[in-house]
Amino acid sequence: MISFRLPLPGALHWELGACFVCRRPELATVRVGTMSSPGGPGHRAYETPLFACRSCLGHLTLIHHTAHANPARPYVTAGHPC
Repeated sequence: MISFRLPLPGALHWELGACFVCRRPELATVRVGTMSSPGGPGHRAYETPLFACRSCLGHLTLIHHTAHANPARPYVTAGHPC
């Protein structure tokens, strides 16, 4: 299982790099979160930082706000098993 943590950034620190959404190289990017896989018997845990460019950051922010305003399954409460 792979989990994503995409917190909204506070103070932005822009770096030159590749965007994980549009995959274009050499753009001004900001770290937007981490993709991690759990460790376990015979497995190593990995964490991969995720960077997004300006246009994709705006798109991710819009998706985030839309998902909270209109949940896909409003009848399932947070923390309730499906």
